[in-house]
Amino acid sequence: MSNIYSIASSALQAAQIGIATTGHNIANASTPGYNRQVVIQASNPAQQYSFGFVGQGTQVATVKRVYDQFLQQQVNAATSSKSELDTYASQITQVANLVADASAGLSPAVSDFFSAFSTTSSFNRTDIISKAQTLASRFQSLQGRLNEIGADTNGQITSSITTINGYAQGLAQLNDAIQKAEAGGSSNGPPNDLLDQRDQLVTQLSQIVNVNVVKQGTAYNITIGTGQPLVLGSDAQVLQATTSPTDPQRVEIAISGANGSFTQLGENAIQGGSLGGLLQFRANTLDVAQNQLGRVAIGLATQFNNQNKLGLDLNGVPGGDIFSVAQPSVAPSSLNTGTGALTASFEPTTGGNTGVNALTGSDYSVRFDGTNFKITRLSDGNATTTATFPVTVDGVVFDMPSGTPNANDSYLVRPTANGASAFSVASTDPAKIAAAAPISTSVPSTNTGTGKISAGSVDSTFVQGSVVAGTPLEFSFDSATNTLVPNAAMAAYPITATINGTATTYPAGTSVPYANGATYSFGGMTVSLSGTPGDKDVFDVSLNANPVGDLRNSNLLAGLQDKKGLIGGTASYTDAYAQMVAQIGNKTAEVQTTGAAQTALLAQATAAQQSESGVNLDEEATNLLRYQQTYQAAGKVMQIASQMFQTLLTIGG
Repeated sequence: MSNIYSIASSALQAAQIGIATTGHNIANASTPGYNRQVVIQASNPAQQYSFGFVGQGTQVATVKRVYDQFLQQQVNAATSSKSELDTYASQITQVANLVADASAGLSPAVSDFFSAFSTTSSFNRTDIISKAQTLASRFQSLQGRLNEIGADTNGQITSSITTINGYAQGLAQLNDAIQKAEAGGSSNGPPNDLLDQRDQLVTQLSQIVNVNVVKQGTAYNITIGTGQPLVLGSDAQVLQATTSPTDPQRVEIAISGANGSFTQLGENAIQGGSLGGLLQFRANTLDVAQNQLGRVAIGLATQFNNQNKLGLDLNGVPGGDIFSVAQPSVAPSSLNTGTGALTASFEPTTGGNTGVNALTGSDYSVRFDGTNFKITRLSDGNATTTATFPVTVDGVVFDMPSGTPNANDSYLVRPTANGASAFSVASTDPAKIAAAAPISTSVPSTNTGTGKISAGSVDSTFVQGSVVAGTPLEFSFDSATNTLVPNAAMAAYPITATINGTATTYPAGTSVPYANGATYSFGGMTVSLSGTPGDKDVFDVSLNANPVGDLRNSNLLAGLQDKKGLIGGTASYTDAYAQMVAQIGNKTAEVQTTGAAQTALLAQATAAQQSESGVNLDEEATNLLRYQQTYQAAGKVMQIASQMFQTLLTIGG
């Protein structure tokens, strides 16, 4: 009889546990990270009699959570990727909207500035200065907004680090609690709710950074990014927001090590999640936008200044700088132990792919290995190795005029990073606009032929002062030899004659052949001669004595707008800016499209995981009814056993 009671009692207990577990599932149907639990029953060992074995009821072997590690890892990976892309998209959209704005962007200001250089008598110097100031304000405004976005990115990186540390500490504590809960072996059963909490923390951590979980015993060992250990059993490492050794305005990440020390992590060491998205955005979009905007500013200011210096201003003196130009930024690492003082400056532009024309918009790392310096272009990893300075790379002259570096000393060189913020009007005096050309040409009235000379032009090799007032450079035509004979003032210059498209350079002081329509270049000056000169006819090149009303250099200044003077002679200022806008726009579209696809992948992974581990209320209602019926049936067994016992007592009495 006691056997029947025992069997019924075990059934009642199992049904009670089943009802409690089902109720627990229903109560946590909406709890994030909860995995449904099921009761695993096993029959009690049967008792042997002479006629055979009689069952002894049931027992609850364990309460098991329905969990698939592979599906959960898929969810975590998809969560990390989606969070990274969402964060990148949110940040880059700000930059895309800024640079592409039709009214607040750079292109309208550049067009307005150059449109002020009228080729007519309406030439207005005051208007030029006003629009130059507007252009400078636009450069500074764009750079200021990019700086604000950079500061916000630094703040978000710091906040993410704090959150990661909190999760790491929580995971370490859960590892410890789970180890203690399971210390008694399988007889205690798994601490399902603690396991769920730990897995949910891993998922939340994967929203911030890529997570890799390696199970060791009952503990999770967790690495982040490209393998940096974050949690080892019950020990949690600490991340710290630190200042870059080469840029005090840049937040970087360090991880704790032995003896309380911290090791700086490279920017590529942290990947995935919102933190990875922030770091990718800063390195691949924000830095690039600042550098490319600075390249446009430096190119425009330098080329405008150079052209202005080739002309004469309203006072008849050579022009000067109209715009201020930022020099390359050089930052030695705070970890350097040597005294080497690296400098960087822009190479003079001498035509072709030199000077600002050669600027790439990249930053450069310079590292000394004890023997050689390695200059690495950070945009693509291209490296130049040199044992001595100065050396020119991409239009930038690297030099170390003083000090001695030690092995492993490093420097960060940012040629264009400050170009837009430092762009300003250096001279607000309208008279300083050098609209006139520095030279004028003439033919004396005593000439007997029909020979003519063009107004003349100068190029970047022209040196102000090489033409002296009252001492003209002069060709004299010799009809017997059909040559042009230079006078003493011109004898210092080799002369390049271009006849029918063929250029030939003649030594200084020698006669050159004459041809109708030919051009002659010397000392940075170029003139064209035409007609039929008479014997001893002369052609003079003199200092421009009447700059008022002369707009030859003004026309050249205006022409800079369309000149292909950037990116190796392939782009104008507006072209270079448009390329930057297009690059950012394309990257924005790419990130948004990839993000949408990743959202769908996360939804699929989550659906697969929930179909396995999620709570289905219909299923739980069915289970509840089944356990209720089991409970009622077990109660009936006990009732019958009780009646049988009473009957036996009555018979015995």
